[in-house]
Amino acid sequence: MLSLVGTVLIIAGVAVSWQRTLIPGAFGGTVRNIVAFEVDQPGVDDWVSLSIDDREITTGNDALMCLREGSTAAKTSFSRQVHVDGATCELPFPRQAVSDTIVPLLLAGILSSIVLSKRRHRNVPGGDS
Repeated sequence: MLSLVGTVLIIAGVAVSWQRTLIPGAFGGTVRNIVAFEVDQPGVDDWVSLSIDDREITTGNDALMCLREGSTAAKTSFSRQVHVDGATCELPFPRQAVSDTIVPLLLAGILSSIVLSKRRHRNVPGGDS
């Protein structure tokens, strides 16, 4: 039961991390109201609020690599390519979302291998009972 709860929490954390990036969503329209916010570690965990037509988007500061105030931008879902004023710009992989995906998966894999090796050892004749 505990492993099921852990798995659900890992999946929820990964989903939230990726949702905070521009990659999963699609958008199209004129970029307005770009406001960058510095948090505890300037340049590392900053975030950006912007509007594309009437849609408010909050994302990491990597969006500033491609989007400028007044530009026309379009992007399809789950793509890193943003078309801005006729030119193509590729968003970088978001470091936070990637690390929030890889680290829990590695930890889950390590813990699973430890648990499985202990179970195998118990099932071997002469193993712990």
